[in-house]
Amino acid sequence: MRLAAAALVCALLLGACGSSSEKTIPTPTVTAAALSHPPVGCTHHLVFASHGSEEGRMIALSFDDGPSPYTRPLYETFLRYHVPATFFMIGERVAAAIERREGGLLREMIAHGMEIGNHSYDHPHDLPHEGEGTSLQLELANREIERASGFTPCLFRPPYGNQTSELVQRAKVLGLVTTRWDDSAEDWQHPGANVIAQRVLAAARPGAIVTLHDNTETEGQTVEAMPKIIEGLQARGYHLVTITQILGEEFIGKKPPRKPPSLSTPIGSTGE
Repeated sequence: MRLAAAALVCALLLGACGSSSEKTIPTPTVTAAALSHPPVGCTHHLVFASHGSEEGRMIALSFDDGPSPYTRPLYETFLRYHVPATFFMIGERVAAAIERREGGLLREMIAHGMEIGNHSYDHPHDLPHEGEGTSLQLELANREIERASGFTPCLFRPPYGNQTSELVQRAKVLGLVTTRWDDSAEDWQHPGANVIAQRVLAAARPGAIVTLHDNTETEGQTVEAMPKIIEGLQARGYHLVTITQILGEEFIGKKPPRKPPSLSTPIGSTGE
């Protein structure tokens, strides 16, 4: 029923979810050049999505609720395997990280190919019904993520997956694609690292957006499961990408400053 509803929203709001054309599989960059020019945002063509293109055997792993004590171990795991992931962060927790002088981690993650999305400011249960407060939640979360990382979020994931057409529209006004999922490992139940890995691998299919969690409720089991998940997906021929990439969008960088036109004759010169 939920997937049918998601498909209906897609049809009404954008006519399609994801791209049907063959995509070149992007390779995460960890070079000095990439660190010098990290992305600051991305293109915007979609309004809502719960899965990506089935072509190219791509899968996007995503994590809700960060930053947490497990954010860096998760990020470093992906860095070790040279693949990206998407992290939906709570604005209030990002602000707290900045106060602890730990906000630089987000900038580092963006520079090394990860993506950071908006997961509201304080993760309320009834976000779709807060009226103008809904937009404020998203605006405040965007502000803190931008302050910490220099990146303007392109994606929004509703807390608890609760959404309405109004919520999707409010996110759209702020340039955010509301993003759900079609594969959940339910790692918040902390069933054990092996079970988490088995659930992800069993449900894997081209174009899947997988939701996991970056919070203390996982008791570190999700971090422990990640090598098995990454290696298992790669052994099955899957390419791990960010959600923005699996939806066919592109990251954009900051435009270089425009150079002033050169003078044919230096100032103060007589031209002789």
